Amino acid sequence: MKTLIVVVLVVSCVIHADEIDDIREYYNEVKEHLDDECVLYRTTVSINTEDGSYPALGHYQEEITFYWGCEAGYEWLVLVVWSGEFATHREYGEVLFSAPEEPWEGDTGELLFEFVSSYNSDGMPSESRWWYAGGELLQSSGQTDYPSGVIEFTPDIPGEYDYAHNPAELLEMFNSIHN
Repeated sequence: MKTLIVVVLVVSCVIHADEIDDIREYYNEVKEHLDDECVLYRTTVSINTEDGSYPALGHYQEEITFYWGCEAGYEWLVLVVWSGEFATHREYGEVLFSAPEEPWEGDTGELLFEFVSSYNSDGMPSESRWWYAGGELLQSSGQTDYPSGVIEFTPDIPGEYDYAHNPAELLEMFNSIHN
């Protein structure tokens, strides 16, 4: 019985590693072609460009860029990149979605990858990554750089309010702009 459990765990890890490698390859392909004409469209939302002070928050600026595809009048989200400065906190994030399955009937691709890098008020940089397949978390990894060294950790699935944006909110924002 113990041998069977070990074999199942090893096979599961190999399958997850292959899926993560596929996601990385797709991510690199998308990033490589962001500036190519006629590959992906781009919509950028800039918030507080004049650097006005927000009540109870102070300094606040943010930019969200949606990279999306379009065919036969249908639009789908591929990648969202945001960066923001919120008082003493800075954050950068990316959310990657798969291409929708054909025949495309207005569906959205599935969430594949999330990345968030943040700097807290002490200036300590921290990064977290999450890989998904079929709506389930495959793997996560994170690290924080302290003066004494790097500490690696396994982040939980981010909650709705853990970071400036989450995939569901970004998808809703994209749909409200484009539909």
